[in-house]
Amino acid sequence: MLNSIKLNNFKSHNDLELGFDKITAIVGKNAVGKTNILEAIYYSLITKPFRANQASLINYDSDFTKILLNMTHDKPQALETRLKKSNTALSRSITVNDVKKKASEIIGIQPIVVFVPDDSRLITDGPQFRRNLINSIIIQTSKEYLNALNKFQKVLNQRNRLLYQIKNRQTNSKDQLFIYNLQMVEPISIIYKYRDEFMSFLNNKISEKYSSISGGKDKVFVDYLSTLAKDKDDILKMLEEGTQEDIMLGYTRKGPHKDEMLISLNGIKARDNLSRGENRSLSLAIKLVEIDFIDLKNPTPPILMLDDVLSELDSDRQKHLIEQAKKQQTIITSTNIDKSISGYKLVEL
Repeated sequence: MLNSIKLNNFKSHNDLELGFDKITAIVGKNAVGKTNILEAIYYSLITKPFRANQASLINYDSDFTKILLNMTHDKPQALETRLKKSNTALSRSITVNDVKKKASEIIGIQPIVVFVPDDSRLITDGPQFRRNLINSIIIQTSKEYLNALNKFQKVLNQRNRLLYQIKNRQTNSKDQLFIYNLQMVEPISIIYKYRDEFMSFLNNKISEKYSSISGGKDKVFVDYLSTLAKDKDDILKMLEEGTQEDIMLGYTRKGPHKDEMLISLNGIKARDNLSRGENRSLSLAIKLVEIDFIDLKNPTPPILMLDDVLSELDSDRQKHLIEQAKKQQTIITSTNIDKSISGYKLVEL
């Protein structure tokens, strides 16, 4: 459980300290920094910025920021993240109870699920949003997946750099491409193993979650479109067969970084055919499945963070959502909450 946060020079907050209960509602006018608090929690626990780049997290009047999260699991944990800039360089240090940690050691110690107003872009925007969603979920439940993803990205960058150089006649080291192809096979097979597991879980749960929101009997299906085979030998074969075309284009055309998820509601493709309300309900249903998956795979229950979600809901729906939120620690930001709703700690900014 997250007990408190202390911020120094984080975006709009020069000095802020807050305590949290099982359900905490942070209420205030627009532009008072409510979302910045959620961003600080996200950055500390996922080790990547919520939206922008790392430099933008530091208050413009300062050259450093510090975030301190106090949590209790089996024992108290103080997670401190410091970010400092000098000229154009950035340096970061992470400690848990004053012991230095790598970013990969932090991800998953306290899983989180975030729902923001523009999460409907998961449905309507390009495949990168959906791939990022899958990655953000699974890295919090599996170190093997996180390590495979990092290894794949490293080799992919090397392969793309070489492809660009060969295309532009800066080098002719085509033999090195085969080595990169070999190095990619193992992490790709691991990535697909975990993505297949999540997709199966998602499709088993998503219709039920959506129907609980819509009040109907709806059928949702998510189809994962892989650009490569799943078997290791076939992965290598397809990479080899595509190498010449990759050289012509100067980048790697196939792999987990190019896959897509197609979402359909009652047989209708969701991306271009649903109303704003249907898209919003569908993206929220995916988040509810995300909570269940992380809860199943990680011994530490996830924190649910709802950023300005209540503002578009009527009183009854606000009450229903807060009832659902009671299943795990939840932090809500909003400009206002219906006065008839109770059962949460109110923090006013």
